[in-house]
Amino acid sequence: MSRVLPSLVALSLIVGACGGDESGSCREVREAEDPQSSRHLLSADGYRYLTDPPTSGPHIAGPVPAGVVTEPVAPPVQVRILESGGALVQYEPATLGPADELPAPVVATAWTWKLTCATVDIDRIERFVAERPSSAPGAD
Repeated sequence: MSRVLPSLVALSLIVGACGGDESGSCREVREAEDPQSSRHLLSADGYRYLTDPPTSGPHIAGPVPAGVVTEPVAPPVQVRILESGGALVQYEPATLGPADELPAPVVATAWTWKLTCATVDIDRIERFVAERPSSAPGAD
């Protein structure tokens, strides 16, 4: 959870700045684990993930970014973060963990779990980040 705490702090600042609605509707789903999850990729290109953003699947090896990032994170890097017990909170472009396209304005992912929110709901996202990464297999 320590890897996502800076993101939650930044999220709080963004919500305060933009007046986010904390009563927003969120939907949490468990997604099937991609059968290719044990596969390592040499580059971030070329694999079509079963879900978007991915919650499992092939991934790169090695270190990953932590905290707030200013560029979209490639799917194989996202999966590596989730595999090692991290969680991601992504937003529509120009905010905390920007992504090119998302299924909702706010999306949090953990290993095989996805939370999509129409608006920012800090309490719900914090609960998700505290609970869901525990199912991750751990870095390989």
